[in-house]
Amino acid sequence: MNNKASVSDMTVGELLKGLRRYLPFIAAATAVVLVVVVLPGKPAAPSTQSVGTSTTAPGATGPGGTASGGQAQAGAVGPGGTTLPGAAGSTGTNGTSATGGANGTASGGVSAPGSATLTATTDPACDPTTGRVRMPTLYAPPCVPPFSGSNGGGTYNGVTNNTITVAVAKSNNQAQAAALRAAAADNDSDQQQQDTIQGYIDVMEHHIQTYGRQIKIKYYTSTYNSNDSSSAQNAECQSDATTVAKTIHAFMSADLFAQDCGTNAFQNTLARYGVLCWCTVTVPASYYLQWAPYVWGTGLPDETQGYLMRAEVICNEIAPYPPQFAGEADLNYPVKKSRSFGLIWPGASSIVNTDVYKAGAAFFAQQLQKCGVALKENVEFPIVDPNGPADAQTLMAKFKSDGITDVIFVGDFIDPIYLTSAAESQQYKPEWIDTGSALTDQTHSGRLYTQDEWQHAFGVSFLPDRVPPTLSEAWNTWKWSHNGASPPAQYAYGGDYLWALFFTTGISLAGPHLTPYSFQCGEPPYTSQTHSGWLGSSKPVACVGKTYPGMFGYPLSPTNYKARVANAVWSWGSKLWSWDDYNVFDDGTLIWWDPNATGPDETNANGKGMFRYMYNGKRYLYGQFPSGKQPWFNKTNTVTIFSSVPAGDRSKAYPYRCYYMC
Repeated sequence: MNNKASVSDMTVGELLKGLRRYLPFIAAATAVVLVVVVLPGKPAAPSTQSVGTSTTAPGATGPGGTASGGQAQAGAVGPGGTTLPGAAGSTGTNGTSATGGANGTASGGVSAPGSATLTATTDPACDPTTGRVRMPTLYAPPCVPPFSGSNGGGTYNGVTNNTITVAVAKSNNQAQAAALRAAAADNDSDQQQQDTIQGYIDVMEHHIQTYGRQIKIKYYTSTYNSNDSSSAQNAECQSDATTVAKTIHAFMSADLFAQDCGTNAFQNTLARYGVLCWCTVTVPASYYLQWAPYVWGTGLPDETQGYLMRAEVICNEIAPYPPQFAGEADLNYPVKKSRSFGLIWPGASSIVNTDVYKAGAAFFAQQLQKCGVALKENVEFPIVDPNGPADAQTLMAKFKSDGITDVIFVGDFIDPIYLTSAAESQQYKPEWIDTGSALTDQTHSGRLYTQDEWQHAFGVSFLPDRVPPTLSEAWNTWKWSHNGASPPAQYAYGGDYLWALFFTTGISLAGPHLTPYSFQCGEPPYTSQTHSGWLGSSKPVACVGKTYPGMFGYPLSPTNYKARVANAVWSWGSKLWSWDDYNVFDDGTLIWWDPNATGPDETNANGKGMFRYMYNGKRYLYGQFPSGKQPWFNKTNTVTIFSSVPAGDRSKAYPYRCYYMC
């Protein structure tokens, strides 16, 4: 297959085979690799296994040196209508009672509650003016004290006095992997990506304190086969997790090739074994809490956070006003006095038998109901649908018959190909609400949709605003550290960079005694508590060490986040949410599709049609999106891609040096 082929050049069969691996929500980590969350683009030149029955993690040491685990709290959390731990009676940023809403109004330039204080140390890698490590990034780790002496040796499985082992899966199904790479215009070879991963690890180890330990990547071939039955896939994923924990003896599993298992049996098993995992995206908050503290998201907000922000935008900016952007008069004002909404979300299909999206869709409907939005249609669209074109025709006929003015789509980036084509064939031209799900907010994806339909698309994106690829932080960090050279993997470098920075930051903030608990919370004395405990326990644990704060003590970043535009807010813990957050990004921006704008997409392919960022790309936390009627489809104060890095997004420059592991 030609790796440069576009999605439109691929057969439906090829897409379905590749996307079956990619679409189930646990496997949505692939979306982050395809999106390349830190990387604005490529430069030129689902499970049937429950998470509610967690057992003690073999070999896992909990707070205070005791074994942690036990039974998860049945129904303790979730977007299905139950209150998230710590959320009961909490007050959101709009002053009203919020279930799982934001609980912080931290202003830019100051540390949020539960954050480490950015304090300069005498460590040579520390910039005394910022309290952060001397690296050209707004997300540099906080400084830690100079270290010498013993690091405690083998403090945990996969940790010795001089190494930390990380397992990375490679696919045993190269045809599907090739189909996915072709869909994303990804030409990177396995060796190029391995070289890039190692190169970023070297950079981080030179600048970020790892207490004398080097990160060792061990690659293995996954046994997962997406063509097998659900029960067989679960068994394969359990086998892979056992390999990671018992054969490789890894401290962490990192899904850098987007080839980890496609069912959450992998995460369930790793959590029971007490192994960290960088391997999910847009999973409901409840899953992270029942896997805590082992599973960490690879970028985008968790599904609960995403639905809260989507509901805020619809409730405050869209629903109160009559429709005016539909492509037919009888769906616009004055024929339609108010908007009517239909929600489409991923349901089970003959290929992927899953109901994991049900709870999220129900939670979203509840949030909309709170502001008076009663969905006229709330329907599933089969995920990885082998009958997609025909099913889309039936669904769009129903929406047209109902007179629905606004289609709210939450799903993968392939389904809108079917849906917009079906709507066009029936001369049904509603407003399309883009919810920023799974690549649908990328220009690369938008060009695949029927343009006479997609020109009526607007909504919210959680991806960082776009800058030219060669101006991105990931690209510049490689050039800075490699004498101006380009990273070998010219597509996957962004995801590799993000993981390397995240992981070494966690190691540094854990302190010398590295365990999953210190990675999360640091070392005593502690200054706060988590909202909930390990593996779904409702009992909080002590967290955020005073000297070594752990990832939950990582300060809200960028420090002066109100001044930045293109960079997303990063946080972990409960600085912004009334539950423990294990994901990276926490904010969003308003977008609309301009079918006439020209320029490069995320793969650097020039073409017509681009998303526009409103208010010159300004980003908003939950509870802070602008209220009132918005200037949708008005080009004033919009941008498609920044020609240079905005002033507020520029990091401090430093000479390249080697402080550790030289």
